[in-house]
Amino acid sequence: MGSRPTRLFLSASLVTAALLPACSSTPTAPSDADNAVLVLGVTPNPITADAVPNGFQIRYTVTITETAGVGGEFEAVNSSLFDDATGVQLAINNYDAADMVVFVGSKRLEPMASVEVPKQMAYATASGARAALLTVSVRFKDDKGNTLNQALLVRVM
Repeated sequence: MGSRPTRLFLSASLVTAALLPACSSTPTAPSDADNAVLVLGVTPNPITADAVPNGFQIRYTVTITETAGVGGEFEAVNSSLFDDATGVQLAINNYDAADMVVFVGSKRLEPMASVEVPKQMAYATASGARAALLTVSVRFKDDKGNTLNQALLVRVM
């Protein structure tokens, strides 16, 4: 008779464990979406360039948010800076998946999550003007095998 309370406790524990949701070290959100949806943001927006010897410098943060509930991995996060008056490319800053691991800790973006990517560039224009246009583009392969490209244009003053 001494083992009966133990059996009841063990049975109750098994039933309770079966009813509780499973824990996972990687958060996932079930989704009926066919593909991930990325929303890009840049802060500050517009960007104010700082004068430095021989030109200007900008510092900004790219925020990438997945909104459809489908995670995936970054293939590239690229920035290109163009002279506002002539359209000439002034500077580029490209991160591949390995760079994302170095600069933000992971090449992966979980469903319904965001990541902030700090970036900076130095540039000079032929006219000495500060105004420029920054394009930020992201290439992302989601967990359903889709490759997405998303881009954003930001003024530099």
